[in-house]
Amino acid sequence: MIRGFLSALFLWLVIFSTSQAQLPFQNSVPDAVKAELIAKNHYAEPGKKFTVGVLLRHDKGWHTYWKTTGDTGLPTTMDWKLPDGWKASDILWPVPKVFNYSGLINYGYEGEVLLPVEISIPENAIVGESFELKLKISWLMCENLCIPGGKNLSLRVQVAHNTEPTKWLKLFESAEKKLPKPVEVIEAKIDESSRAISILLNTDAPFNKSYVFAEGAESIIYSAPQEVKQTPKGLELKLVASETMKAGIVFGGVLVADEGPAQGGWARSFSASLGKGTVKAPVWKVNAETSNLSLWLAAGMALLGGLILNLMPCVFPVLSLKILALVNTAKSRLIAHGLSFLAGVLVSMVCLSGILVAVKSAGEAVGWGFQLQSPWFVALLALLFTAITINLTGGFEFAGPRISSGTSSETITESFLTGILAVVVATPCTAPFMGAALGYALAGTFAETFVVFICLGLGMAFPWVLISFIPALISWLPKPGSWMKYFKLAMAIPMGLTTLWLFWVLFQQVGLLTYCLFLLAGLCLGISLFAYGKIQFGAQLKPVFLTTSLVTIVCFAIAVSGFINDRVSTTQNIADAWSNQKVEEYLAQGKPVFVDFTASWCLTCQANKVAVLDREVVRKAFKAKGIQLLVADWTNRDEEISKTLESFGRSGVPLYVLYSPNSPAKVLPELLTTDIVLDAIQK
Repeated sequence: MIRGFLSALFLWLVIFSTSQAQLPFQNSVPDAVKAELIAKNHYAEPGKKFTVGVLLRHDKGWHTYWKTTGDTGLPTTMDWKLPDGWKASDILWPVPKVFNYSGLINYGYEGEVLLPVEISIPENAIVGESFELKLKISWLMCENLCIPGGKNLSLRVQVAHNTEPTKWLKLFESAEKKLPKPVEVIEAKIDESSRAISILLNTDAPFNKSYVFAEGAESIIYSAPQEVKQTPKGLELKLVASETMKAGIVFGGVLVADEGPAQGGWARSFSASLGKGTVKAPVWKVNAETSNLSLWLAAGMALLGGLILNLMPCVFPVLSLKILALVNTAKSRLIAHGLSFLAGVLVSMVCLSGILVAVKSAGEAVGWGFQLQSPWFVALLALLFTAITINLTGGFEFAGPRISSGTSSETITESFLTGILAVVVATPCTAPFMGAALGYALAGTFAETFVVFICLGLGMAFPWVLISFIPALISWLPKPGSWMKYFKLAMAIPMGLTTLWLFWVLFQQVGLLTYCLFLLAGLCLGISLFAYGKIQFGAQLKPVFLTTSLVTIVCFAIAVSGFINDRVSTTQNIADAWSNQKVEEYLAQGKPVFVDFTASWCLTCQANKVAVLDREVVRKAFKAKGIQLLVADWTNRDEEISKTLESFGRSGVPLYVLYSPNSPAKVLPELLTTDIVLDAIQK
């Protein structure tokens, strides 16, 4: 609540300061909203309620706000000055409309709307006497920019035993029919772990589509999905709660079915104190970009994305070794090796899709590369890459003594394990076409997720299976020989760089003490593996091997235990760190915003940063157009970033979004070029 108040206060200050300083209309505020105080009847009866209302007329394109505004805005307020004993009710709010501006959800009104208020007349009001009702009404009116507005209104009313209606009677009667009717709440609970709210209403009214307008600032995630369905116990609503919502808090809102009473539907208001319970969070839906995808189109995009994934920097060092294995394998066994590699890839993809579905079903927001948000997994992967790098340099062999030239053939089991390793190292990268396909998969059913991930694996394994079935495709390579030894040494360079990169990622995730423990574990592992390599060829270095292996295990175990409470905030003290609030503030000021959803472990993100986003010509273009650059760092788990990614139909990074105050948000491709970014900026 406090954060919402401060956000609203800041918005007012920004609007006020800019309107006083530089806005072209500073001396003439647009009269985009007209207000008139009207009454249902000519006379006020003693002891009865006298219905008045403010009729707001909005110019085309402008809107004002409901009592709960959504992601941005300020509600319309009324300050009454009434005769002694006269009391005004709260505004009887009609059903609002949803305004979606580049992913920001607002609730409010446009066109013509009547805001009714009931005035309670005291029993001792003197018949025949007239009184003046005074009102100061304030609102925030928004189009491409937002401007505070308001007006002082008055209405003279005479007390009489007379119910003569005014010319506004039908307008009031129409407004009354559009007001939501209260409904009994059977059960209300919140699951504080999944951040899900469940409200069970006592109604069986039919509907085709629905929307829940939640009351209270920051009570729910407004862009999150909603589930409304009939159950044997009643009508159940499921919403995604904000971090401020806890058990014991009173939560209310309005359920609108089929566009509300004005369009032939209905509306019900509810309110209840939340109890603790287990609630499965509603499934996040994809946005318009991915909602138009069919299963087979998403599968095709996954197949193509998997094929391109072989060329990405995180995958190529591992798969290049597969070339060596295929070159040195007898033609009669190529098919078996190709199928074994395919099996390793597909088994990994099935396991990965199953884990993702299970985590999503538990109500967590998760995406592609999620495991790299766990420092212990990054540490384990770094140790594995350390071992592979040392193996490529000839320091040791994975399975018994091998010919030093590297001409030994790969076993069927090793082909299978290479397929698994290829999938593991692929997760830091996102290839073109993958983003939309994975977003579709993770928002769909288990069967749809399974099909998309299988197609991703098939695309990734396709070149190697093709070579296995058509040996002539590798005939352009030299015959097995000493060149393979030097090729392995060459491949140790990108593998070693990948290892260093994983060290760097870990440095972004944990504290210094934990990081030093892990470095020690990596150093001892290297010594241990070199000692093991000497042992393979007869050297007596078992004490060194055993001692360094033990130190590696102990240091790694201590470091992993330190990961639990030794996380580093990736956005701490960063001026351009992303938040939904910052995006809202800049857009309210009329400034476009470019958001870089990234992560330290995402190689595609880092490549785009170096090749495009950090280039001087791009930075100058951002500055020239007044575009605010914000960085959403997903290196460590961040629920808000995860849900924002899903709102764009994405399951991972990179994601590049250009917000504009007067047009829909534009999503740029996963692989950027300078021309792509500059063209988006110009438009």
